Order: sequence, then C-alpha cells, then structure tokens
Amino acid sequence: MLFCHPSDYFVYRGKTIGFQYELLQLMADSLGKELNITFSNSPDEVKSHFFTSDYDIISFDLEPDQPGKELLCLSEVHSTTHPVLMRHAKDPRDSVVFVYEPYGFPGVCVRDSFPEGHQWQIVPHDSLNAEELVELLQSDSIRYMVTDYATAIMLDPFYSNLHIVKQVGPEYERRWILNPANVSKNDSINQWLVNYKQTVEYAKMCDKYFHPHSKYVRNAAREKRKGRISSYDAVIKRYATQKNIDWRFVCAIIYQESKFMVDLVGTGGSFGIMQLMPWTAERYGVDEDSPVEAQIYAGVCLLASLQKRFADVEEQDDRLAMVAAAYNAGSGHLVDARKLCEKYGGDPNSWAEVSQYLILKKDRQYYTDPVVTCGYYPGKHSVDYSERAMSLYHGYKMSLPH
Repeated sequence: MLFCHPSDYFVYRGKTIGFQYELLQLMADSLGKELNITFSNSPDEVKSHFFTSDYDIISFDLEPDQPGKELLCLSEVHSTTHPVLMRHAKDPRDSVVFVYEPYGFPGVCVRDSFPEGHQWQIVPHDSLNAEELVELLQSDSIRYMVTDYATAIMLDPFYSNLHIVKQVGPEYERRWILNPANVSKNDSINQWLVNYKQTVEYAKMCDKYFHPHSKYVRNAAREKRKGRISSYDAVIKRYATQKNIDWRFVCAIIYQESKFMVDLVGTGGSFGIMQLMPWTAERYGVDEDSPVEAQIYAGVCLLASLQKRFADVEEQDDRLAMVAAAYNAGSGHLVDARKLCEKYGGDPNSWAEVSQYLILKKDRQYYTDPVVTCGYYPGKHSVDYSERAMSLYHGYKMSLPH
C-alpha cells in the first residue's frame, strides 16, 4: 500500500504508530494479510498511482475538485475530520491576515466561520504540506494556517508555539483509494471497516488519537521533541556514521531484535540489545558481559559488513531489505536466494523477487538446486522480519529526517 499521511504515521518509543497506521495493521491482521507500506510525502507522486494497479490501498485524502474523483474506487469511510484554523502563539493585530492552506488540502474552508476582527486572506500553498507549514508556523515565519482536525490534533502537542483556534469548515469523510481489480479483496476491506467501526475498540482508538487531551499523543510529542528513538541514539549515530550506514536503519534492526532491552536472551543463545549469536559476537570481540556500547558497535560492524556484501544492489531500499533479512537469516541464505532468483529469470537485485526465493528455500526442489550452498531454510520468517524492519526504518526517516 501507499501511505501519504505523516500525522498518521510516526514513531513513539521506537515503534511506528498513528491512527491510520494502526487501523491498517488491525485490518491486515484480521484478514490474514501482510501489510507492506511505501511512504511518500509528495501528493503529486501519490496521485500518479491513482489509475494504476501499483497498490492495493492508497491512503490519501482527496481534494473536493480532484479530477476523475468519480472514477476512483473508494473504500467505506474510515474516519471523518474537518478544517481547523491554527495560529502562532503571538496573535497578530493586523487587520488583514494571511492564512496558508497546505498543498492539496482536502477540506473546504467557509470564510464566515473565521473569527471576527480580521480580514482573512486564504492563500493555497503551491508545494508545502501540512507538516511543512506547521514548521513555518512554529518558527513564526507565518502566523496562521488551516489544516484538518486529525492532523492538527496530532501535530499540536509536538510544537510549543501552536494554538488550534476553531473549526472553519464542514465535516468531511476520509476514505482509502482501492485497486478496482481486487473485487473480492475490496469487499473484505469494506466489510471489515463497517464492522470494526461499530466496536468499542474503534471508539477507544479514536479517543486515543483524536481527543484534545490524549495522554498517549502528548507523551509521544514529548519524545518527538527530544528528536530521538531511544536513549542509545548518540552511540548508534556515532558508530553508524563511522561505518557509513544509516543510524535509523540500525535502530530499526535493534527494535526488531530487542526493543532496546539490553538483558534479553533469545533462543539459540542470542543475547543483548543486538541479539548477537555467540559465534558472531566472538568475531567482533564481545560477549554477553560486554558493555551495551560494545555490543552496539559489534552489531553495527555486522550490518556494515552485510551492506558491503550486497553493495552491487543499487537501489537502497532493496539493498537494506536484503541486509535486514541477512541479519536474521545469515548472508549465505540470501546469496542462495539471489542465485535462485537469477537462475529462474528473476532480478537478483530486487528484494520483491529475491524474497520469494528465500521463502521457496523450504522446498526440496529449491534447497537441493546446484546453485544453493547453504541448504534448507524456512525463509518466510526472515522475509517478514525484513519487511517489518523496513517499515520501521521508513517511519524513523519520516519522523527524524536527519
């Protein structure tokens, strides 16, 4: 699926969260489907996929006058929201006030809904999204903007100089854009939405994310203002920079392995924050009694060596997905999967194709193939591991762009 809602997709305590993200995860789990997310913050890029079969679900709020809107296959309503006015803490005294509207804003502002005392000039921005405008509002580069309530209530606690003034337009429905070719799958999605919206759990989730005094959101805001994923960020950044690997990718691996718990002991003898196996740890001069920093350094060294092993994979996401899978499965099984992929006419540089052969290594036809050197491997777990890690990594990149 293609996701384009930063306020519905962010990081708290190392975990990707957000209203739509959680809703989609619950739906995928209920329907027995895997959720594979591609994130984009470019509305134009998202729109380029509207009339293709590239994605099963596109999470995007349509503009009222979106061309071809009536031809799109839309889901049942997953939530509603409305336009709100946001201002900087310093309320301007000018008679004429400029209100900036995000690019592609899906709401309709009603001029009579704005507070009296100013001449309101609504300025649709030609490129900046809501989060980018909020940054300008926070820095006092602009004084007013409009966005939807769902976005405002998520962003407001993350910034110290913002104030939500009032509703300035009618309620509107939020829906997903579905692939019309998936008739049966779309029926399942819609039926799930209809049923889930009637549950107490759905009401609690709405309250969790959209209540103006949500402790959950405010706690997440405090953590985001610190600009961190974990208390080990400084150490991870230092070693990741030395080894030329994205520190946020390292964090995604650590979260998958231990959720940043330092005393964890796994099956097979893996230990610590990086869940290193004893024979791997020995290669890097550490053991379970080594300081956490030393274990992180060893894990970063291992990831860097795997990145070099797959250096011929030019596309970064494909390369890192293979690195993540190799961290879980061992690089030999990934090399086998790439050889099988190439032998059977696939692209050995494409994670989407290689992952299928990693899964197939459980079948005798494939693990006994002459190009295979590491034998049998049930690769489904490692594929799931890699895709969860990459989803986390994309969430970390969106939340912490540096």
